Amino acid sequence: MKSWNFRVLLPVLAAIIVLFVFVPDKNKSVILSPRRQNTVPDNYITRVFTDASGMQMTYYLYIPANYNPQEEYPLVLLLQGGGERAQVNNTPAQNRALQLNQAYALVWGPGYSSPYPPKVQQHWPSFIVIPQVVAPHQFVLGPAWEGSYTLAQQPTDALRMSKEIVDALQKQYTNIDPHRLYITGLSMGGYGAWDAIERWPTYFAAAAPLAGAGDPTKASRLVNLPIWAFHGGSDSLVPVSGSRDMIQAIKAAGGHPRYTEFPGVNHVIWDIVYSTANTPSPVPNFFSWLFSQRNIYPMPTTSYHLCPPKS
Repeated sequence: MKSWNFRVLLPVLAAIIVLFVFVPDKNKSVILSPRRQNTVPDNYITRVFTDASGMQMTYYLYIPANYNPQEEYPLVLLLQGGGERAQVNNTPAQNRALQLNQAYALVWGPGYSSPYPPKVQQHWPSFIVIPQVVAPHQFVLGPAWEGSYTLAQQPTDALRMSKEIVDALQKQYTNIDPHRLYITGLSMGGYGAWDAIERWPTYFAAAAPLAGAGDPTKASRLVNLPIWAFHGGSDSLVPVSGSRDMIQAIKAAGGHPRYTEFPGVNHVIWDIVYSTANTPSPVPNFFSWLFSQRNIYPMPTTSYHLCPPKS
């Protein structure tokens, strides 16, 4: 019998030891070092809100990329225009596309490709909420072409549930900053933004209604709220008087709202204000103004349901 050649054997033994020590046992879990990752895709997610009575409303939620539960984030409630309302004969995917293919929705969340992008999420990481009304319902009752109106005793279900969605999200994501809740809306949503702040004047830190109207007799409620309203001077759908009446009434009551009117421009002004047009925005500081606002009021205590109530 030949004797072992230890010069040959030693490398083989070393290799066996390496395999034994470093190859994981299939029956044992391997612990990896944690690393920070995106918690959601860089897009809106679709959710359905159910109120205390069982009524439902679809909404689209953008969660900041690289969301960190240890950081505080502002939230923007974006109220849609009438043309983006859900249609009962559409599929959910069609209704989602109807809303989220709009440049004004993209610019707040994943971003919109334009020559002068505001890069909202890069500069101001924030939650964006877009509730979708089902046609023919509206945020505010009444025809748009009438302009100023009288505030109804109760909000429409669409507007009420939009606020309840924000209430519920603050309970789910407790790091949403209750002092940095903002509201903006266009056309039908411009009416909704005015209506919301007149009903809940201490809830939002700032408001930016576009091409809408409100109730001038309730303007005294808004003297302490930062407001920047916008309207096209040649708007043929919603009378420009709707914004002018509100601004004049707030000033008369002692407030200091901002107002920008675009001479010769018709109804569609959101591409200008939200910087999705192919020209430099005449209001380049809009986003920095909005996200710099804070209020001193506490978080609301009213309880709402994210899921249908149990029987």
